[in-house]
Amino acid sequence: MKTIIIPKPGEVQIIETKKPAPKAGEALLKVLCGGICGSDLGTYKGTFAYASYPRIPGHEFSAQIVELNGDASAYGLKEGMVVTCNPYFNCTKCYSCARGLVNCCEHNETMGAQRDGAFSEYITMPFERIYDGKGLDPATLAAIEPFCISYHGAVTRGQAKKGDKVLVIGAGTIGALAAVAAKSQGAEVYIADVAQKKIDYAVKS
Repeated sequence: MKTIIIPKPGEVQIIETKKPAPKAGEALLKVLCGGICGSDLGTYKGTFAYASYPRIPGHEFSAQIVELNGDASAYGLKEGMVVTCNPYFNCTKCYSCARGLVNCCEHNETMGAQRDGAFSEYITMPFERIYDGKGLDPATLAAIEPFCISYHGAVTRGQAKKGDKVLVIGAGTIGALAAVAAKSQGAEVYIADVAQKKIDYAVKS
């Protein structure tokens, strides 16, 4: 199968690799769509502090379940299902994980940074990190991870709600999605950026 790899900063290659076999409790996924995050660019440029090399990039993606190694009924997973995934692997044992703050895991490994990512034709993932795409198209599903980050900032933490006036500073992908998240709660949203093109894109979103 074909795989995109960053062997070292400033270099990217498409190479042939062996299709992975899922271990017990894992699924074999055929990758459908992938998004290029700013951290992927940082890995390529050598400016992302958490990246190690050689590294397969990609943590924003959608996929189709090809094979399930084990009973995945508790997770609602079936072969043929189009899905998205949680690309963050927390240790489950450190102080932060024990408190439920898995995003602060002391030993977190993110796909595309500390562990290989999704920019291959096929990958394997543990059942617990796979989520039913609920009928969304693959391109939209690939944007779920950055949308969740934006939703967490604007709604979960920012508590944007109907009647609020919300200013989003920065109209890049995360900013545009934060504006969408706040608007979905009924807030009156304003967005600022130095680039008019980005503002126009955010408004259309």
